Amino acid sequence: MFDYRVSIHAHYAEACRKFALTHNLAVLGVNAGMSVQVLRNKLNPEQSHRLTIEELMLLTDLTEDPTLLDGMLAQINCLPSVPVNEMTTEQLPVYVMKATAAIGSVAAEAVSSERMTASRHSTFTAGINSAIRCLTLAGMSLQARIHSNPALSSTAEVISGLGASIGLS
Repeated sequence: MFDYRVSIHAHYAEACRKFALTHNLAVLGVNAGMSVQVLRNKLNPEQSHRLTIEELMLLTDLTEDPTLLDGMLAQINCLPSVPVNEMTTEQLPVYVMKATAAIGSVAAEAVSSERMTASRHSTFTAGINSAIRCLTLAGMSLQARIHSNPALSSTAEVISGLGASIGLS
């Protein structure tokens, strides 16, 4: 049904490098229960040591940084992660505004005539991932809002039923 082809690009290796540069590995290693050197080695694509799934989840949980997960997902040609545990129906306007801002930065990068450096590529990808995340959270928030209100839920069902019956004619 799905074809998870591994990308020829080093998305996960780049994510490991970015993650290592972004966080204080001395503190993070202690919090994760491993030595700093072991953590550095596991985040270094040149080393043979690799993070286990459990370690990847722990590091993501400790830092609330999806970089490693997004790099892993990009490596198998999948979209970025979306932290649905943070979703609330009250945040819908915030999600929409953040998505709009992220899409604006992506649009600015897309029309720029500057050379695509590694840094610009990273910023471009981060903007796309942020937009996808925020748009997904906005959609889920809207869906939760509709289903939490019986009147809206019934109206949505009637409208979708009408749409289906019109489509059959």
